[in-house]
Amino acid sequence: MSGQRPSKQVEPSKQVGPSEWIDGMAQWLSTPAPAERLGLLRIAISGFVTIYLAATAAEFSRLATTPKAAFDPVGLARLLNEPLSSELVWVGFALLLGLGALATVGWRYRIVGPLFGLGVLAWTSYHSSWGQLLHFEHLFTLHLLVLGFAPAADAVAVDARRTPAPTDNVRYGWPVRLLAIATVTTYFLSGLAKLRHTGVAWFDPDTLRNHIAYSASRIDLVGGPTPPLARIVVDRSWLLAPMAAAGLAVELGAPLALAWRRFRNWWLGSAILFHLGTAATMLVFFGYRGLGVGLLPLLPVERAKVAWETRRA
Repeated sequence: MSGQRPSKQVEPSKQVGPSEWIDGMAQWLSTPAPAERLGLLRIAISGFVTIYLAATAAEFSRLATTPKAAFDPVGLARLLNEPLSSELVWVGFALLLGLGALATVGWRYRIVGPLFGLGVLAWTSYHSSWGQLLHFEHLFTLHLLVLGFAPAADAVAVDARRTPAPTDNVRYGWPVRLLAIATVTTYFLSGLAKLRHTGVAWFDPDTLRNHIAYSASRIDLVGGPTPPLARIVVDRSWLLAPMAAAGLAVELGAPLALAWRRFRNWWLGSAILFHLGTAATMLVFFGYRGLGVGLLPLLPVERAKVAWETRRA
């Protein structure tokens, strides 16, 4: 009949399969980024690690005199049949500081960058070969390896001072995104490890109370400073379950900071508070992440440089 409207065609809903997810991830990884962003990340990360190495010179001294029986090699250290001599330890220390300084300023970075990344990998492997795995060193080691094999000195570097600023390019985008992926992955794996070892017991107030009390007691035995908030938290059990849930939410929610831009700033602030909380309750503070350096790949850091130059103009 002529008075009837034509029936509306209903299109079947499009399902997003694995291939679409892979295509979306590939597109995200290949998004162009400014060369300045990668250069500033090089300065921040290489500079932090160089200062960290200099500040932990006592560790080089300790390992240079530790009995050989304590040596249990992991990672690259498995290539060694026995510990390094004290002379070689100090030679390695000097080389790392020199390479770190050159990587930070971006001098001959195509050679210095990979050498510094591989050198730090060798050192952190050796450092973790004496009975204690130092997980907090893993993230900056991964970051240095990505930076070392990326064009991270095409801007904001000694090598680039006489060349025009490059335009945004994929070659500067994918390293930044790999750095960000490494950051959120370390948080996510930490959350999974908690659930794997404790399950739902993690939300039991006694679980976190025992962690905090044990840490405070151990520090007290060795004569260190007492965590300022340890007693306050332990004596107020109603705080413990929300704190445990909030910490786990920060770790398991880290991947959302990549996929959801509006969530990113909230997550970054929560991550900093998380590290400050562990410092105040257990005197456990991972400086690379707690000071925000390890979180910088999630931010457009070049905007801070532009704002600073505009303010000075």
